[in-house]
Amino acid sequence: MDETKQDELEKYLAEREKLDAVFQDKFTKVLTVVFTDLKGSTTIAETEGDLVSRMLIKHQNDILLPAIKENNGVFIKSIGDGTLSYFEQAQDAVRAAVRIQKGMDALNMAKKFKTTVLMRIGMHTGKCIVEQSDIAGDVVNTASRFESAATPGDIYLSEDTYNALSDKSEIYCRFVKQVSLKGKKDAYNAYKAFWNPLEIELDKQGQSDADKPAQSVQPTRSSGGRLVWVILVLFGVVLVLTFGMKLFGTSQSTESRRSINESVTPVDSSKTVR
Repeated sequence: MDETKQDELEKYLAEREKLDAVFQDKFTKVLTVVFTDLKGSTTIAETEGDLVSRMLIKHQNDILLPAIKENNGVFIKSIGDGTLSYFEQAQDAVRAAVRIQKGMDALNMAKKFKTTVLMRIGMHTGKCIVEQSDIAGDVVNTASRFESAATPGDIYLSEDTYNALSDKSEIYCRFVKQVSLKGKKDAYNAYKAFWNPLEIELDKQGQSDADKPAQSVQPTRSSGGRLVWVILVLFGVVLVLTFGMKLFGTSQSTESRRSINESVTPVDSSKTVR
């Protein structure tokens, strides 16, 4: 390569690096991306009709949109019966997700639909390409995969999202398992954000019991041993009573004989009547 071409290449690379830096600064941002998806909506559409299905989506939006807005999130779009949104703070994303799940629980308790409707929520944190009315990039795809891996009714966080939480004590979260995500070579650590108070207490209790060291077992006297002791005690009582009765009986007999002998006057043979 001659000197002129070498200079042009270096100039191009320098310009490319500068453009990349400008692009990263202007068009990318670290965000927490959240996907939701309804389980049960297809069944409702098939069994109760399209009108009821549309009512379900309306109820979902009535729960979801305020939760996103009031926790500083941005709603991007609906995707069938799912949604895409993002938050600048991971803490806000988890707060919104918890509120959404509680809202869905209240909807099911109200029995507005014959079928129970559960929502899966998944999220991931990282640098996204931010467009005017959309977001793109690998972070978005990964968040979508976490939503697919979540159990209906649960909230799954990536490890990056968990580490980005500003106050881990506000909402009870813990590692639950490793998940294989479609299109990803390595497994990801999945964390679960708990929103049901009863489930939180049960899980904390389970975790507490699992962390406790094994207690040394104190030897105890077996039921067979206790039975032997009871028999020995009873046998001793019987012996005491038997001995006491014999002693009392002998003494009484002696006293009786002495009384009889003392009460009878001996016969004087010299005074015998002939």
